[in-house]
Amino acid sequence: MPSAAILIATALLGIGVGLGCGWLLGIRKKSKRDVIIDLESRLERAQESRADYEADVAEHFAKTARLLGRMTEDYREVYTHLAAGAENLCDGDIDIPNAKTLLDTVSSSQDIPGNLVDVIPPLDYAPRKSPDEKGQLSETFGLDKPASEDIDRLMEPDRLDRSA
Repeated sequence: MPSAAILIATALLGIGVGLGCGWLLGIRKKSKRDVIIDLESRLERAQESRADYEADVAEHFAKTARLLGRMTEDYREVYTHLAAGAENLCDGDIDIPNAKTLLDTVSSSQDIPGNLVDVIPPLDYAPRKSPDEKGQLSETFGLDKPASEDIDRLMEPDRLDRSA
């Protein structure tokens, strides 16, 4: 039989090892508070990232608008230059509309040729022999007989597989 001192030493050693393992596991495991803090910081970083992205998008479209405005002005200037050159070089024999008037006009139905104003897209593409015939977009187009007749024919007693 072991002595009492050995039993006490073994018990103390076991308690020490148990406390050490518990302490190590406690350090490794995050508390709920730590998890909440971590999630809040990740949320803040995600919100900052989204705000940065939105600012980049707004900046991109603002620059695009500026560039398109500048391009429009440059086009107007080039057109005016070409029109003035044509006036001078052709001795006024050609009629060139004013660039500002040309660019500022709003298209209307008068600009659309007459043959395109009342165009109606086709409603059905199937060739028909008579107006009462079903078209290709009809659910029954191409079916010779109603589906119920096909089902009745397939369900006839001599066609059923009786081996099952």
